[in-house]
Amino acid sequence: MKSRIRNTTSLCFTILLGLTGPATLNAQTLQDAIRMMENEQYESAAKVYEKLLSAEPSNGTVDYYYGENYFRNDMPDKAQAMYQKGIDASPATALNYVGLGKILYSAGNIPDANADFFKAKTISKSKSAEVFMAIADVYINAEVKNSKEAINLLNQAIMLEPKNPDIFTLMGDAYLEQNDGNSAIIYYDKALDINKKFTKAILREGKLYSRAKNYNQALDNYNKAIGIDSSFAPAFRERAELRFRAGQPERAAADYQKYLKLNDNISARIRYASFKFASKDYKTAIEEINDIQKKDTSDMNLYRLAGYSYYEMGKYPDALSNMEKFSNKARKAGKKLVETDYEYLGKSQLKNGKDSLGAANLNQAIQMDNSKTDLYGEIASACMKSKNYRCAISNYEKKMFLSKDGAGAANDYYGLGRAYYFAKDSVKADSAFAHLIKLQPTLPYGYLWSAFCNIKFDADSKKGLAEPFYEKYLELAGTDLEKNKKDIIQAYEYLGYRNMLVKNYPKAKEAWHKLKDIDPENAKAKKALTDPNLK
Repeated sequence: MKSRIRNTTSLCFTILLGLTGPATLNAQTLQDAIRMMENEQYESAAKVYEKLLSAEPSNGTVDYYYGENYFRNDMPDKAQAMYQKGIDASPATALNYVGLGKILYSAGNIPDANADFFKAKTISKSKSAEVFMAIADVYINAEVKNSKEAINLLNQAIMLEPKNPDIFTLMGDAYLEQNDGNSAIIYYDKALDINKKFTKAILREGKLYSRAKNYNQALDNYNKAIGIDSSFAPAFRERAELRFRAGQPERAAADYQKYLKLNDNISARIRYASFKFASKDYKTAIEEINDIQKKDTSDMNLYRLAGYSYYEMGKYPDALSNMEKFSNKARKAGKKLVETDYEYLGKSQLKNGKDSLGAANLNQAIQMDNSKTDLYGEIASACMKSKNYRCAISNYEKKMFLSKDGAGAANDYYGLGRAYYFAKDSVKADSAFAHLIKLQPTLPYGYLWSAFCNIKFDADSKKGLAEPFYEKYLELAGTDLEKNKKDIIQAYEYLGYRNMLVKNYPKAKEAWHKLKDIDPENAKAKKALTDPNLK
């Protein structure tokens, strides 16, 4: 249901909503409540809507904007109930049909949504700029765009209210969705020609510049909006996220603190925790979440964000606990998980020994986003752990085939080679390790595993196929005895035996002595060194 949300700094800003904050407590008009809502002060706005409805229970317009307040705060079920309440109380209020249509449209039921939009236009006799704007807003911000129809509707709205800067700002948004930044700027400027202090248009221009990576101009716009209205919270949030992208985490955090001062409530703090996650400050994100949950545990997104953060901190049991809570709550509420949810759930399951479940969820993440080919490597590692080598081979090969250049990285060839080796396919294993050596010629493990494969091809060691690989391995790994002792011992045992076999006694003697130096009690070395040929 989050299709209306635009992309921001990271995956978490897209999937974790919520901004609210303090406002003038004695504000009582509908316009005051709308201004609070547009300032992302959803909870404060809700209090005003409640007061307005207690005075006028049958005011369908208040019901609509109260529904909008819920929708913007990621509460579509409550929004839908409020739109329906508005229709029941005042069937002639066309906007509530737009609201119901928006719920349907966001859920993918476009035909029924369009039927509700048509009903709204019929009730208003196509003479309400507000209705045209509300429908256009859906077409612009929903996941399934229809910016062409949005522009058509907004042109009709302009005919009715040619001095309404909101219409021109929406028109700019519509052109921006068509990647027509020049036309978008023209319409934002038209809004500002009507009202030079229209902070909404100034903010939108800033976001356009940010999208075009013209960060200095974007910053100028955010500064200008703040200069006009120091209580305009979205400008502080956008400036914080801009500064974060610019590598200024301290200044970004200071702006977010200003944002929280204006919107210090649960929804805003969720947004702040999301920002801290995106900043890779996972500890602070968890602290914020824990603090929020002391007051309110109803928001399922908190469990999602906690799961993500705990995983990045390496606290895998906590990560899994939170991801399971989130996924259970989301499914009960009829919410669809996004690809990153399946990714973090799956990886958390793998880290906690739930390999089959983890692999299934990572596959689901890949199906939803086929760019996540690295997850095949995670699945392959889990398959290796459970000794399902054919499964590992399949996933390593998928990862390599679907990579940008159609080839694997060194780690892929290492994993693939080991999978083939344990699957008793030494020929393909040797080929994988040959690729590994080509990619990383100074990495000792490619030579070690090539030696293992060549022992399989030369069981009696008469051909000495493993010898050059063991020698290269010792050259690269021999300096780190503590780490590689077991394999170094095996290498010297092979070289000692092989050279005794072909009567290269000086080389055999050297190998056995080196082995005895690192492993004085080695039985093979002791016995070999009693041979008269080595005296």
